[in-house]
Amino acid sequence: MPSRQLTGTAMVLASATGFGSLAILAKLGYRAGLGAQQALAFRFLLAAVGMLALAFFLGQNPMRLKRNQLVALLAMGAIGYCAQSLTYFLALRSLPASLVVLIAYIYPSLVVLAGWLFLHRSVSSKHLVALAASFAGLVMLVGGAHFQLAWALILAIASPVIYTGYILVGERVMGTVPALAASAVIITGAAISFCVLAAITNQLALPATPDGWAVAVGLALFPTMLAISLFLAGLPRVGAARAALLSTWEPVVTVGLAVVLLGDRLSLVQVLGGALVLIAVVVVQGAQLWRPGASA
Repeated sequence: MPSRQLTGTAMVLASATGFGSLAILAKLGYRAGLGAQQALAFRFLLAAVGMLALAFFLGQNPMRLKRNQLVALLAMGAIGYCAQSLTYFLALRSLPASLVVLIAYIYPSLVVLAGWLFLHRSVSSKHLVALAASFAGLVMLVGGAHFQLAWALILAIASPVIYTGYILVGERVMGTVPALAASAVIITGAAISFCVLAAITNQLALPATPDGWAVAVGLALFPTMLAISLFLAGLPRVGAARAALLSTWEPVVTVGLAVVLLGDRLSLVQVLGGALVLIAVVVVQGAQLWRPGASA
Protein backbone atom coordinates (compact mmCIF):
# COMPACT_ATOMS: atom_id res chain seq x y z
CA MET A 1 0.00 0.00 0.00
CA PRO A 2 1.47 3.41 -0.97
CA SER A 3 2.58 5.62 1.92
CA ARG A 4 -0.13 8.19 1.11
CA GLN A 5 -2.88 5.58 1.46
CA LEU A 6 -1.21 4.10 4.55
CA THR A 7 -1.15 7.53 6.20
CA GLY A 8 -4.76 8.13 5.21
CA THR A 9 -5.80 4.76 6.60
CA ALA A 10 -4.14 5.55 9.93
CA MET A 11 -5.87 8.95 10.02
CA VAL A 12 -9.33 7.51 9.34
CA LEU A 13 -8.86 4.74 11.90
CA ALA A 14 -7.70 7.31 14.47
CA SER A 15 -10.75 9.38 13.58
CA ALA A 16 -13.05 6.38 14.10
CA THR A 17 -11.37 5.75 17.46
CA GLY A 18 -12.10 9.36 18.46
CA PHE A 19 -15.72 9.09 17.36
CA GLY A 20 -15.94 5.78 19.22
CA SER A 21 -15.14 7.53 22.50
CA LEU A 22 -18.24 9.76 22.25
CA ALA A 23 -20.73 7.47 23.98
CA ILE A 24 -18.20 6.58 26.68
CA LEU A 25 -17.46 10.23 27.45
CA ALA A 26 -21.20 10.97 27.52
CA LYS A 27 -21.71 8.25 30.12
CA LEU A 28 -18.78 9.53 32.19
CA GLY A 29 -20.21 13.04 31.88
CA TYR A 30 -23.51 11.92 33.39
CA ARG A 31 -21.59 10.31 36.26
CA ALA A 32 -19.75 13.63 36.77
CA GLY A 33 -23.05 15.50 37.06
CA LEU A 34 -23.29 16.99 33.55
CA GLY A 35 -26.72 17.33 31.94
CA ALA A 36 -27.28 16.23 28.35
CA GLN A 37 -27.88 19.75 27.02
CA GLN A 38 -25.04 21.13 29.15
CA ALA A 39 -22.55 18.58 27.84
CA LEU A 40 -23.64 19.06 24.23
CA ALA A 41 -23.58 22.87 24.46
CA PHE A 42 -20.07 22.80 25.92
CA ARG A 43 -18.93 20.20 23.39
CA PHE A 44 -20.12 22.05 20.30
CA LEU A 45 -19.25 25.54 21.55
CA LEU A 46 -15.61 24.63 22.15
CA ALA A 47 -15.52 22.59 18.94
CA ALA A 48 -17.01 25.47 16.92
CA VAL A 49 -14.30 27.84 18.13
CA GLY A 50 -11.59 25.30 17.31
CA MET A 51 -12.98 24.32 13.90
CA LEU A 52 -13.55 27.94 12.83
CA ALA A 53 -9.97 28.78 13.81
CA LEU A 54 -8.68 25.75 11.89
CA ALA A 55 -10.75 26.63 8.83
CA PHE A 56 -9.41 30.20 8.78
CA PHE A 57 -5.84 28.97 9.33
CA LEU A 58 -6.04 26.53 6.41
CA GLY A 59 -7.54 29.09 4.06
CA GLN A 60 -11.14 27.84 4.09
CA ASN A 61 -12.81 31.01 5.33
CA PRO A 62 -16.51 30.13 5.90
CA MET A 63 -17.45 33.76 5.22
CA ARG A 64 -16.48 33.26 1.59
CA LEU A 65 -19.34 30.82 1.14
CA LYS A 66 -22.48 32.00 -0.61
CA ARG A 67 -25.33 33.17 1.58
CA ASN A 68 -27.60 30.28 0.61
CA GLN A 69 -24.78 27.81 1.38
CA LEU A 70 -24.20 29.36 4.81
CA VAL A 71 -27.90 29.22 5.61
CA ALA A 72 -28.19 25.60 4.49
CA LEU A 73 -25.11 24.51 6.48
CA LEU A 74 -26.23 26.38 9.61
CA ALA A 75 -29.64 24.72 9.32
CA MET A 76 -28.01 21.30 8.93
CA GLY A 77 -26.18 21.85 12.20
CA ALA A 78 -28.91 23.69 14.11
CA ILE A 79 -31.68 21.24 13.15
CA GLY A 80 -30.35 17.96 11.77
CA TYR A 81 -27.11 17.49 13.69
CA CYS A 82 -28.67 18.95 16.84
CA ALA A 83 -31.66 16.57 16.75
CA GLN A 84 -29.48 13.54 16.00
CA SER A 85 -26.99 14.32 18.78
CA LEU A 86 -29.71 15.12 21.33
CA THR A 87 -31.63 11.89 20.77
CA TYR A 88 -28.35 9.94 20.91
CA PHE A 89 -27.28 11.55 24.19
CA LEU A 90 -30.71 11.21 25.80
CA ALA A 91 -30.79 7.51 24.89
CA LEU A 92 -27.41 7.11 26.59
CA ARG A 93 -28.87 8.29 29.90
CA SER A 94 -30.71 4.97 30.28
CA LEU A 95 -29.33 2.49 27.78
CA PRO A 96 -25.87 0.85 27.68
CA ALA A 97 -23.40 2.67 25.43
CA SER A 98 -22.69 -0.50 23.45
CA LEU A 99 -26.40 -0.98 22.64
CA VAL A 100 -26.94 2.64 21.58
CA VAL A 101 -23.95 2.74 19.23
CA LEU A 102 -24.89 -0.56 17.58
CA ILE A 103 -28.45 0.66 17.01
CA ALA A 104 -27.03 3.90 15.59
CA TYR A 105 -25.10 1.93 12.99
CA ILE A 106 -28.22 0.85 11.13
CA TYR A 107 -27.95 4.26 9.40
CA PRO A 108 -25.99 3.05 6.31
CA SER A 109 -28.81 0.61 5.54
CA LEU A 110 -31.38 3.34 6.20
CA VAL A 111 -29.57 5.60 3.71
CA VAL A 112 -29.80 2.87 1.06
CA LEU A 113 -33.50 2.33 1.84
CA ALA A 114 -34.31 6.05 1.83
CA GLY A 115 -32.41 6.51 -1.43
CA TRP A 116 -34.53 3.77 -3.02
CA LEU A 117 -37.83 5.05 -1.61
CA PHE A 118 -37.43 8.79 -2.10
CA LEU A 119 -34.68 9.28 -4.69
CA HIS A 120 -35.46 6.24 -6.89
CA ARG A 121 -31.94 4.89 -6.64
CA SER A 122 -31.23 1.29 -7.61
CA VAL A 123 -30.72 -1.32 -4.92
CA SER A 124 -28.37 -4.24 -5.62
CA SER A 125 -28.69 -7.77 -4.27
CA LYS A 126 -25.86 -6.97 -1.83
CA HIS A 127 -27.85 -4.00 -0.55
CA LEU A 128 -30.91 -6.22 -0.03
CA VAL A 129 -28.85 -8.69 1.98
CA ALA A 130 -27.43 -5.82 4.04
CA LEU A 131 -30.89 -4.36 4.67
CA ALA A 132 -32.23 -7.72 5.83
CA ALA A 133 -29.22 -8.29 8.11
CA SER A 134 -29.36 -4.76 9.51
CA PHE A 135 -33.03 -4.86 10.45
CA ALA A 136 -32.81 -8.42 11.78
CA GLY A 137 -29.91 -7.24 13.94
CA LEU A 138 -31.94 -4.26 15.14
CA VAL A 139 -34.81 -6.54 16.20
CA MET A 140 -32.37 -8.76 18.11
CA LEU A 141 -30.72 -5.78 19.81
CA VAL A 142 -34.03 -4.20 20.84
CA GLY A 143 -35.55 -7.54 21.80
CA GLY A 144 -32.89 -8.01 24.46
CA ALA A 145 -33.57 -4.67 26.16
CA HIS A 146 -35.90 -4.20 29.12
CA PHE A 147 -39.43 -2.97 28.48
CA GLN A 148 -39.19 -0.10 30.97
CA LEU A 149 -36.56 1.50 28.74
CA ALA A 150 -39.04 1.84 25.86
CA TRP A 151 -38.69 5.61 25.54
CA ALA A 152 -34.91 5.36 25.51
CA LEU A 153 -35.15 2.74 22.76
CA ILE A 154 -37.35 5.05 20.71
CA LEU A 155 -34.76 7.81 21.07
CA ALA A 156 -31.93 5.40 20.19
CA ILE A 157 -33.73 4.37 16.99
CA ALA A 158 -34.73 7.98 16.19
CA SER A 159 -31.06 9.02 16.15
CA PRO A 160 -30.00 7.02 13.02
CA VAL A 161 -33.32 7.86 11.33
CA ILE A 162 -32.62 11.57 11.76
CA TYR A 163 -29.01 11.07 10.69
CA THR A 164 -30.21 9.42 7.49
CA GLY A 165 -32.15 12.56 6.57
CA TYR A 166 -29.13 14.66 7.52
CA ILE A 167 -26.90 12.65 5.16
CA LEU A 168 -29.31 12.86 2.23
CA VAL A 169 -29.60 16.63 2.64
CA GLY A 170 -25.86 16.91 3.12
CA GLU A 171 -25.18 15.11 -0.19
CA ARG A 172 -26.56 18.06 -2.10
CA VAL A 173 -25.14 20.81 0.08
CA MET A 174 -21.65 19.40 0.75
CA GLY A 175 -20.89 18.68 -2.90
CA THR A 176 -20.28 22.35 -3.65
CA VAL A 177 -18.44 23.61 -0.54
CA PRO A 178 -15.00 23.03 1.06
CA ALA A 179 -15.31 20.24 3.64
CA LEU A 180 -13.51 21.96 6.53
CA ALA A 181 -15.36 25.27 6.14
CA ALA A 182 -18.66 23.39 5.87
CA SER A 183 -17.94 21.34 8.99
CA ALA A 184 -17.08 24.49 10.94
CA VAL A 185 -20.38 26.11 9.96
CA ILE A 186 -22.40 22.97 10.74
CA ILE A 187 -20.81 22.66 14.18
CA THR A 188 -21.45 26.36 14.80
CA GLY A 189 -25.13 25.84 13.96
CA ALA A 190 -25.30 22.92 16.39
CA ALA A 191 -23.54 24.99 19.06
CA ILE A 192 -26.10 27.78 18.73
CA SER A 193 -29.02 25.35 19.07
CA PHE A 194 -27.56 23.55 22.07
CA CYS A 195 -26.73 26.79 23.87
CA VAL A 196 -30.37 27.87 23.40
CA LEU A 197 -31.65 24.47 24.59
CA ALA A 198 -29.31 24.52 27.59
CA ALA A 199 -30.49 28.02 28.51
CA ILE A 200 -34.16 26.99 28.26
CA THR A 201 -33.57 23.94 30.48
CA ASN A 202 -31.38 25.88 32.96
CA GLN A 203 -28.30 23.86 32.00
CA LEU A 204 -26.27 26.66 30.42
CA ALA A 205 -23.55 26.56 33.06
CA LEU A 206 -19.90 25.66 33.35
CA PRO A 207 -19.06 22.21 34.79
CA ALA A 208 -19.08 22.29 38.57
CA THR A 209 -16.37 19.67 39.20
CA PRO A 210 -12.90 18.81 37.84
CA ASP A 211 -14.30 15.54 36.48
CA GLY A 212 -17.02 17.49 34.70
CA TRP A 213 -14.44 19.82 33.13
CA ALA A 214 -12.28 16.88 32.03
CA VAL A 215 -15.21 15.16 30.33
CA ALA A 216 -16.50 18.39 28.73
CA VAL A 217 -13.09 19.22 27.25
CA GLY A 218 -12.67 15.59 26.18
CA LEU A 219 -16.02 15.69 24.36
CA ALA A 220 -14.99 18.79 22.44
CA LEU A 221 -11.49 17.49 21.67
CA PHE A 222 -11.54 13.74 20.90
CA PRO A 223 -14.89 12.81 19.27
CA THR A 224 -15.36 16.22 17.71
CA MET A 225 -12.35 18.39 16.73
CA LEU A 226 -9.71 15.68 16.38
CA ALA A 227 -12.05 13.05 14.93
CA ILE A 228 -13.49 15.41 12.31
CA SER A 229 -10.09 16.91 11.40
CA LEU A 230 -8.41 13.51 11.04
CA PHE A 231 -11.28 12.19 8.93
CA LEU A 232 -11.16 15.21 6.61
CA ALA A 233 -7.38 14.85 6.33
CA GLY A 234 -7.54 11.13 5.59
CA LEU A 235 -10.49 11.32 3.20
CA PRO A 236 -8.61 12.51 0.08
CA ARG A 237 -5.84 9.98 0.71
CA VAL A 238 -8.06 6.87 0.74
CA GLY A 239 -11.27 7.98 -1.00
CA ALA A 240 -14.79 8.28 0.35
CA ALA A 241 -15.76 4.61 -0.03
CA ARG A 242 -12.71 3.24 1.77
CA ALA A 243 -13.01 5.93 4.46
CA ALA A 244 -16.61 4.88 5.09
CA LEU A 245 -15.58 1.23 5.35
CA LEU A 246 -12.71 2.00 7.73
CA SER A 247 -15.09 4.04 9.89
CA THR A 248 -16.88 0.85 10.91
CA TRP A 249 -14.06 0.60 13.45
CA GLU A 250 -16.00 3.19 15.52
CA PRO A 251 -18.68 0.90 17.04
CA VAL A 252 -16.03 -1.73 17.75
CA VAL A 253 -14.11 0.86 19.81
CA THR A 254 -17.27 1.95 21.64
CA VAL A 255 -18.32 -1.59 22.52
CA GLY A 256 -14.81 -2.50 23.66
CA LEU A 257 -14.46 0.60 25.86
CA ALA A 258 -17.99 0.13 27.22
CA VAL A 259 -17.19 -3.42 28.33
CA VAL A 260 -13.85 -2.46 29.90
CA LEU A 261 -14.68 0.95 31.43
CA LEU A 262 -18.43 0.84 32.03
CA GLY A 263 -19.03 -2.85 32.63
CA ASP A 264 -21.54 -3.17 29.77
CA ARG A 265 -22.81 -6.66 29.12
CA LEU A 266 -24.91 -7.69 26.11
CA SER A 267 -26.91 -10.90 25.95
CA LEU A 268 -25.98 -13.54 23.38
CA VAL A 269 -28.95 -12.52 21.24
CA GLN A 270 -27.81 -8.88 21.34
CA VAL A 271 -24.22 -9.83 20.49
CA LEU A 272 -25.49 -11.72 17.44
CA GLY A 273 -27.72 -8.77 16.54
CA GLY A 274 -24.80 -6.36 16.83
CA ALA A 275 -22.70 -8.63 14.61
CA LEU A 276 -25.46 -8.59 11.96
CA VAL A 277 -25.60 -4.79 12.06
CA LEU A 278 -21.83 -4.51 11.59
CA ILE A 279 -21.83 -7.08 8.79
CA ALA A 280 -24.56 -5.06 7.07
CA VAL A 281 -22.45 -1.90 7.35
CA VAL A 282 -19.45 -3.65 5.79
CA VAL A 283 -21.61 -5.02 2.96
CA VAL A 284 -23.18 -1.61 2.23
CA GLN A 285 -19.85 0.21 2.28
CA GLY A 286 -18.12 -2.60 0.42
CA ALA A 287 -20.70 -2.40 -2.37
CA GLN A 288 -19.64 1.22 -2.84
CA LEU A 289 -15.93 0.41 -2.57
CA TRP A 290 -15.85 -2.20 -5.31
CA ARG A 291 -18.24 -0.41 -7.63
CA PRO A 292 -16.56 0.68 -10.89
CA GLY A 293 -15.13 4.16 -10.54
CA ALA A 294 -15.63 4.29 -6.76
CA SER A 295 -11.97 5.08 -6.07
CA ALA A 296 -12.39 8.47 -7.68
